[in-house]
Amino acid sequence: MATTLSSNLTLPVSTAAAYEMVTDPAYLEAVAIATGGNNVEVSVTPTDDGGAVMVSRRSLPADLPSYAKAVVGDTLRLTETRSFGAAAADGSRDGRVSVTIEGAPITIEGPLELRPTADGSIVLISADIKAVIPFVGGKLEQFALEQMQRFLRREQTLALERLA
Repeated sequence: MATTLSSNLTLPVSTAAAYEMVTDPAYLEAVAIATGGNNVEVSVTPTDDGGAVMVSRRSLPADLPSYAKAVVGDTLRLTETRSFGAAAADGSRDGRVSVTIEGAPITIEGPLELRPTADGSIVLISADIKAVIPFVGGKLEQFALEQMQRFLRREQTLALERLA
């Protein structure tokens, strides 16, 4: 069974400006650092259809409950991949997000959308969190959900600061 993460990043700028920001390597690096990352590596690869694939790798201290720390150790090596395809006429884009944690039996994956709004734009994330480990899988999923929500709230704050 999976736990669902639903979140959004509300931005007071056009979809074109939002896309430019969320695909900027400096922004991605700032997000990785702001969410506690060390040894950050970021890449942005344009795609043939005018979209992009953004990959952020970082190490995080494993500030985890004991049941989770026993599985993953003292340090987490996280890889986050976000992708967007071509822009539609209204500037909207569809994509995917996935997060893997090296050595951990947990995956986070789902659709990623950039949409125009009356006040700017919004990035919508709806991902399934799956932990494949007997007895504590549900606890790991809930913990991952809480951490991802915290990271996304920090990203919202950082995005608004950059746009101010």
